[in-house]
Amino acid sequence: MPRRNQEESHPDLFGNNADLIINNLLTAFREQNLYETERLIQRLSREHSSHSRLFGFQQLLEAQKKLKTPVEDIQHDLKELCDTIHPLALKWLGLGAQSYLAPLWQRLAQAMKGQCFNPLNPKLHRSFVCGEASDWVGVHEAVENESDWHQHPTLALRLAKALYFLNELETATEIWFYLFWQFSAEATAAIESEENPNLALRERWRVFEDIEEEMNPVNFPAWMLLTDWKLLHYSFNKNLQVLSALGKNYHAIHQFLLLKQDNAKNPQDVELELRKALKQTDEKLLKWYLKTK
Repeated sequence: MPRRNQEESHPDLFGNNADLIINNLLTAFREQNLYETERLIQRLSREHSSHSRLFGFQQLLEAQKKLKTPVEDIQHDLKELCDTIHPLALKWLGLGAQSYLAPLWQRLAQAMKGQCFNPLNPKLHRSFVCGEASDWVGVHEAVENESDWHQHPTLALRLAKALYFLNELETATEIWFYLFWQFSAEATAAIESEENPNLALRERWRVFEDIEEEMNPVNFPAWMLLTDWKLLHYSFNKNLQVLSALGKNYHAIHQFLLLKQDNAKNPQDVELELRKALKQTDEKLLKWYLKTK
């Protein structure tokens, strides 16, 4: 008589048989073992056809099967992945969800090559799906391929996040500063969001927010410069400050602080010019500076 599979012959030793199947199924999903996933779903369907999680598992399986086929309808597949598959995977696969989801996002990223950014549908862009796959090089390339990316805060934020994970912190900081100068409402919301991985920058923002004399968010970059002199030596390679009057004021403050740090021969004149630049930016910023001297 053939020896039966231990899993099938002694289900009671492991408690609920459905739970055992599901535990093995979750492992198969995390390991991207398509053969084992199909086998276990068939077994769950056969032995527990009314199980509440069966349909969801079938959806996860069908999404995984699509990896072998080209994308025919990008918008449909993107919506399905965002609205159904992604939440299900996070809920059931836990920390292993990323290994299951990443190939699905990468499949869409391939299909979206050359797709122009549409602010009315910001997720329909390679920078979004690459970000969901934690492909930060892909995000960087997708944003940079849009010649007007600096006109779209969504793209600028994606680029700042990608640069943070690529350890290009100076350029990431430059983009954050540009966002505060040009899109202060979007920057304020984004810096406080859990989506912002730059915890150090978020903490500096909270200190800025707690200043007794409430300041305009557009002055956050200049305040950062006054409180963290290592910014004096950052290389802002994208030259974004020239695109805004506030950026030009920041550049002026930066130059006078450099002279001050280098012990210029005429320190009083440098200090006077620095104060003029601060006042031109915002009188509250000058007032705060004088109070903390």
